[in-house]
Amino acid sequence: MLDRATIERLSQSPEKNAPMLNVALAEEGHAKVLLALARCSAVGPEALDVIGSRIEAAGKDVGRDPEARPDEPFEPIADELDRLLVTQPNAPEDLRDAILGRHANDPFFVLAAACHPRATIAAIERAADWPARSPVHDRLWIALLDPGLVPPLTAEEWAQDPSEHRREAVARITRETSLIEALARDPSRRVRRAIASNRSAASARAALAKSDPAAEVRARASGSLSAHEGVHEGGNIVETARFAAALRAMRSLGVLAPDVRQAFVSAGHDLDEEGAAVAARVLPRTEAAQLLERVAEGGAAASAREASGGQRPSASAARGFAAGLALRAPAIDDEETGDPEAELVAFVYDAIKPVGRLPSSAPSLTGKARLAAWMADGLAESAHVAAAAIAEHTARGSLGAGGLVLARAAAKRPDLVREITKAAKGMDAVPAALIELAWADEGVPDGAVIDLAGRVQKPKKRAEDLPDDELDLDPMSRPLEVLERAVLSASLRANVAPRAALTVIALDARRVRYVLGAMPSWKGRLTGGKLARVVRQNAGALTVAQAEARTRASKVEGWTERLLSELELAIAVAVGHVTATEVAHRLTIGRQHLEDGLSLASGVHARAAVEGVKKVQPILDWATKNRASDAASLSLWLLLEQLDRERSPSLIASAIDNLATAKGGVPPSVCDALSALEHRRPGKLEGVFPQSPRGRATLASAIARAYRTLGGLRDERLDG
Repeated sequence: MLDRATIERLSQSPEKNAPMLNVALAEEGHAKVLLALARCSAVGPEALDVIGSRIEAAGKDVGRDPEARPDEPFEPIADELDRLLVTQPNAPEDLRDAILGRHANDPFFVLAAACHPRATIAAIERAADWPARSPVHDRLWIALLDPGLVPPLTAEEWAQDPSEHRREAVARITRETSLIEALARDPSRRVRRAIASNRSAASARAALAKSDPAAEVRARASGSLSAHEGVHEGGNIVETARFAAALRAMRSLGVLAPDVRQAFVSAGHDLDEEGAAVAARVLPRTEAAQLLERVAEGGAAASAREASGGQRPSASAARGFAAGLALRAPAIDDEETGDPEAELVAFVYDAIKPVGRLPSSAPSLTGKARLAAWMADGLAESAHVAAAAIAEHTARGSLGAGGLVLARAAAKRPDLVREITKAAKGMDAVPAALIELAWADEGVPDGAVIDLAGRVQKPKKRAEDLPDDELDLDPMSRPLEVLERAVLSASLRANVAPRAALTVIALDARRVRYVLGAMPSWKGRLTGGKLARVVRQNAGALTVAQAEARTRASKVEGWTERLLSELELAIAVAVGHVTATEVAHRLTIGRQHLEDGLSLASGVHARAAVEGVKKVQPILDWATKNRASDAASLSLWLLLEQLDRERSPSLIASAIDNLATAKGGVPPSVCDALSALEHRRPGKLEGVFPQSPRGRATLASAIARAYRTLGGLRDERLDG
């Protein structure tokens, strides 16, 4: 056994040592010695194998000095050793594959192992499978792979693999004429673009430049390739600028090359549908806005030609762009502003004007509402947007994540909700809008909805609780036990709208006591946030398993004899501490006053779900009778349509006009009620046409309020 001083001295020049001496140093050396051996390119595979075995055995403690005190600080070197060993020219294949197994999701290790002069096929395969953000993002690291290390049979298998990534990898590096010719006809645009980037595919590149349907493929094929494309420099490739650039590309999931961006913008309305869908999702704001302007110009011109009797042109670019725009989410790394959320908000405002020039299925709408309808049409009609993509991008906060877009699309594509629900299985978070749609879809099982509710996405932080951010479940749509499990599960992550939250609270005596205890400090309208905070604070005592049952019949409790605020009245009605007959009587004689009717509507919904619609009929009758003269009555009448009968567009318009005439205007609370109706059934207000100027202004304000959060709010304090 060598003494410590000798070991340290010998490790200073491992290239001068005999191979077996370096093995001995690897067996007995501490951290400094192991690092010195791993850094030396002359150290043989035997010693490197020993170091690898020590890492496997000791883990983070590898290299710890056995003579050091237990409390002596030690900086772990396991990761640094792995980084050195995976790039070591003499490292054995098994050792490199073992290191890659420990760091399979680290771009550096994946790329270093794949670029090793003697890279294993497992390492090359891992790099080939590393994804890109979109089909048009270049995976620069593929060009660093050595085609000579991919066996011919493997290359042929990958060329026919269902995975586009493997076909793309072969297309990018192969020199075989037969594979190049076959892959130049591949249905995937990313594979054909890889052929267009292959220096060995001169004839195929010429053909693609002339006739490929994808604009970015034509641009790549007709452009020149850089001088170092496909050339492997000598020495350690890990130390080159190409490796650094490829590593950055891996970390950002590919690079959107300038020629691709320019090709999309230049193509304009002639862009193919798939390309338009991708471009709308991935182009930076400035170029996306330029492309949308060109798509809109083409759409407007096409509409004019059709109106004059000309042949109807294809609307594929507009349809694809609309679908892609619905999937546009905050960028991972926004190049223009550095603030992905702000970029998305700004782009929505950029898009409103050009979309307004396009033919629309909802011509009565303007602004964000028309944009939402246009995106929904794209999602429903485009064949290039799969349910899995919708699930993925809505979870990232895409423009189409809200119910105002998804619900419109689902109305035109009946199976969409079930497809997205299936695709979202296993995702960490799902948007509230998907849960609301699944809740209303009879084809989605109760268990699936409860599972979704437990993964509801946390809402964005705003200046105050907004109803737009609440999970709104109709308490009449599913059994109360299902509602209870879904609401209690979702409340831990997000706010649940009062009508559903109050229903669940009314089922348990302890929940009622907790809410009544917190109620004296509440002011203003009843919100899901107020109720959710009570549920979260008492989550341990409010589980379904420990529920404290209570009677569902309502009666007048003593505390309700005093004059109540509307918030207190709503809670009293919901939990059965006052009857609907008593409430209607007090409202009729003027003993009880409603601020706006919005809070009471939630309480009435909850009571109807618990005790039945007949028990709340007196309140429905009162609202119907007084809707033409009282704004709170009108709001209540509008929001309780599910308990009575559907409010037709003409009936809504007439009610708004009557109130505007009687009162000389319509209060903002009616706009809020109309906005809630639009949220529950997007498109509800499209056919409402008030005749009075104040009525039309009320409707326009309601629609604007309903769609205010599309893409985000520019100033949430002002808009909220």
